[in-house]
Order: sequence, then structure tokens, then C-alpha cells
Amino acid sequence: MCGICACIGNFLCKDFIIDGLKKLEYRGYDSAGISFIDNNALKVIKTVGDIDALSKLAEGVKADAIIGHTRWATHGGVTVENAHPHLSKSGKLAIVHNGVIENYKDLKAQMDVEWKSSTDSEVFVNLIERQKEDCLIRKVISASKKVEGSFAIALLSADGEIVAGRRENPLYIAEVDGGFVATSDLYVLSEKTENYFALENDEFAVLKKSGVEFYDKNGEKIAKKQQKIEKFNKISAKFKNTHMESEIFEAKDVLEKTLDFYLKYGFSTIKIPKNLQEINFIACGTAYHSGLVAAEYFKKIGLPSHTYIASEFRYGNEVLNLNALYVFISQSGETADTIASAKLIKESGCKMLAVTNTQNCFLNQICQNVLPTFAGKEIAVASTKAYLAQVFSLYLFACFLGGRDVKEASDAVSKFEIVDFPDSLTQYALKFKKIIFVGRGLDYITALEASLKLKEISYINSIAIASGELKHGTLALVDNETLVVGILTQQKTREKFLTNLEEVKARGGEILLVSNCIEEGYNCLTLPNCAEDLMPIYSVVPLQIFALKMCKKLGFNPDKPRNLAKSVTVE
Repeated sequence: MCGICACIGNFLCKDFIIDGLKKLEYRGYDSAGISFIDNNALKVIKTVGDIDALSKLAEGVKADAIIGHTRWATHGGVTVENAHPHLSKSGKLAIVHNGVIENYKDLKAQMDVEWKSSTDSEVFVNLIERQKEDCLIRKVISASKKVEGSFAIALLSADGEIVAGRRENPLYIAEVDGGFVATSDLYVLSEKTENYFALENDEFAVLKKSGVEFYDKNGEKIAKKQQKIEKFNKISAKFKNTHMESEIFEAKDVLEKTLDFYLKYGFSTIKIPKNLQEINFIACGTAYHSGLVAAEYFKKIGLPSHTYIASEFRYGNEVLNLNALYVFISQSGETADTIASAKLIKESGCKMLAVTNTQNCFLNQICQNVLPTFAGKEIAVASTKAYLAQVFSLYLFACFLGGRDVKEASDAVSKFEIVDFPDSLTQYALKFKKIIFVGRGLDYITALEASLKLKEISYINSIAIASGELKHGTLALVDNETLVVGILTQQKTREKFLTNLEEVKARGGEILLVSNCIEEGYNCLTLPNCAEDLMPIYSVVPLQIFALKMCKKLGFNPDKPRNLAKSVTVE
């Protein structure tokens, strides 16, 4: 979940690195650092905090080879000592690392090193240094065979060479301004070049001022084909106060882009089992919620559908079906638990489909079969527009498989408007110590997503529950310090749902209703109308804004929630 940016060449390396790390900060913002050559020796500058703090410390740095890193802590706490880069025992190698070395304790016990950090990454760089091979690239390849786990690495040697490599975590190489760059995300490169090389699993690269060479896991030189950075999903929107706010207000652009693409190109490239019997969605977090919504869409066209949490799926006792389609949803395409489940399904020979927002991600490579989403770059840790893109793309896919007209989708997009969440209601909500989101059917799934958003960025310990389940235990939590946020857009459960809200009122709880129906006797946020199947798109946006406003009122930064990172690349 960390971000790597390394470059070598006769251009402004330090400025490029700092700019690149700012673009990678969504992957981790616990600490940041750089390593460079100064008077034929490796120097390291690192700090706890954001990239601006690092930039001030690095103001006078002039170097033509630098490796940089922004960290989300996995092994070792948030300290300067644990920040990257890490030096080897001799001080002649520096490493930046994204991933987890699972056997680092065993490797550490074999080395006579005065450890300066608690990280697995420091173990890795020392493992590399102690290999017997005669050049750095062969040392790296040899060491990689001894580590268990995942990695994307960039090493800088005191000789002025950068070696990069990867296993499961992404790493891209490109030529920029006559120099060469290795980075975790194409976003770093998108405004600098149109071409890049994607390292595959257990592939490595040597970056020099004169060029770049690629190697396989056996140390043999290989030829790599350049790829184009796709611009098709770029969303241009006016930047607001935070990335999260900007991304919420891109909602209509995302829906329009998605509809335009699939009306034009359809779903003909997606390989579906000939005798399709069921469809299964596997994902984590917000993507799991979009899978829950999608499952309801596919049930409506008569196709049995199930949704699984990826971290549970691979350890369960699920009976796999060769006539099923297994759909893996991940904004980044890097989510470790989702990738692990995808590998399991790949071994079984079942048909797979990746739903991702990221070009050339590892999940796409595993599945081959891809349904792209069109959210554009999402930087805020809490997902908003990517959720809309996933739900809407899968709705259109369900229409395609079920032979249904997409007129309702076209109408919903053309009439779509963002309903703001009034400041007065935000202030009202701040009075309560407990917030419970409730709904039925599709509204219950929206409640799950709304509660997650509030937890992620405001740290309010909210929960979500199907309203019919309130009296089976959760009603015990309701008192006059409880706000129940009810979501009502599905008419077939309206009467039962309103009865559940009356049960809350009878126990002293207060209610805030989010609905496209006018209901007397409640504080109400009124939504516009569209087809019921698409109301989850209409209803979730004001609830995203609610979470955002609660976060800001409490004095927190919505783009950088504590303990979280955007791409969850470790299990």
C-alpha cells in the first residue's frame, strides 16, 4: 500500500520525485523519504508526515539518481526509523519497498546486522547485499527467490545504478525527459509520457542514464513491449476543497462517460460461459457493497447471484461451478484479498471477470476478461465516484445479459442531480453519540455503504442494519442519544419500513429520513425520482456528502483518514 517513485537521468530528479510522491500519497501518508548519491555515498532524508514536510527537508538536494517512497505502515510503527528508504549494513545499497516479506523473521535471524528499524524491508535490502553474485541485478534476483510474499522494490546503489523488480505489487517503467522512471502508479507518468513498460511477476529492470534493461526470474535479458497510457477514463472536473469533495461532484460525468462507452461498445468482448447458471461477486469494502447491489440486478433477470467478502471466500468451503461467472471488483485492481481469491478461481478453470478502474492492473492480468469502469483517477482514500461507476456498469451489464432496454438508465443519467446534504441536518446529526443506518432491500445496501463512509473519515462508530432486524437485538442500542438514518426508496417495503421507524421513535431514538417519498413527521432529506433499481445511485451521493461534512465539522482531513490507505495490497 506504499508508493514508489525512482528516477535516473540528467533532468530535475528531485523535483520529479517530490511531484511523483505527492501523486502517490493516497497509497500511504504515514511517512516519506528519499535516497540519493552525494559525494559518492548514499544519503537518506526521511520524515514522519506528508510529502510537503519531506520537500522542505530536501530543498537543497541535487542528484541525478534518486529513489523515493511514501509509506503506509505494515511492519513497524510510524517512526522516522521505520520510514523508507532503508540502507544496507555497508551503506552501499538503499531500498524502497511496497509489499510484505512474510518470512522476514526467519531471514532476519540468519543475519548479523545492527537493525535500525522494525521493518521487513530492511531485512530485504540486507539479504540482497549478502548474496554472492557478481552484480546487483543478479543479487536482487537471487534474493527474491529466498523471500516469501509480495514486493515492488527500487534499489539505488552507491555506484549510481537503480534496480527495480516486482512480485504481485505493481511497478511501471518509462522514459521521461531523457531519463528513466520506476513507479507504483501510471498516474505519476500520465502527464509526462504516453508510453510505459509494465513489469510482470518476478521481472526486473536495471535503470541507467544510458537506458533500461529487463530481466526475467532466471537472470536472462528479455525484450519488453511498450504500452500506451490510456486517456479514455480521464474525468476533468474543477478541484474543490478536497479530493473527496471533487470526486463526489464528478458523479454525473462518471455516469455519462459510463453510459456513452457501453452504448457505443457494448459487452461483446466479455467471455461468458455458454451455459451460464450463476454469477458470483467477490470483493472487499466499498467494492463488496457494489457487488451486493449488482447481485440484486442479476437476480432480477433470473440469474442466481451471490456476493462474497474476498478475505472470507478463499478460506470458505464454497463449491465452485464451471458454469458460473466469478466477478472480482476492485477500484485499483491491487486489492490483495481479491487477487488471492482470483488466483484460486483461476486454478479451478472457472470463467472470471475483473471490474476495475485501473489500466493494466494485476487483477486484469489474472482474469483476462475485463469490464472497465470509468471513474477517472480516484485519489481520496474513501471511494465515492468509483462506487457509482461499479454499480452503474454492472447494472448495464445485467441489462445486456437479460436483454433489457437501457432507457431507464438513460433517463436516470439525463435527470441526475446531486442533492446536497444541508448544513442544518449535519449540525443536528452532530448532537448524537450513536448513528445507525437502516434500510430494506437495495436501501439496506446503501445503508451499509453510508455507514462505512461515515466510519472511514469521521471515526464515528456507526452501524448499518436491515430495518426488519432492529427488534432482533440492535433496538437495545436505541435511546435518546441515538440517531437512526433511514433510507427509503423501495416501495414494496415502504409500509414495513415505516413501522420499523415507529419502533425506533417509541424507544426515544430520533430519525433522519433520506427518501424520494414525502413522509410526514420526520426530519427528511428529499431525493429526486428515477427507476427504483437505480435509486441506490441517487441516494448514496447525499450520504457521501453527509460523511464529508461530518468529517470536516469534526476537524479531520477526509482525504487522509487515519490508519487507512487507498490500495490495500497486503492481506
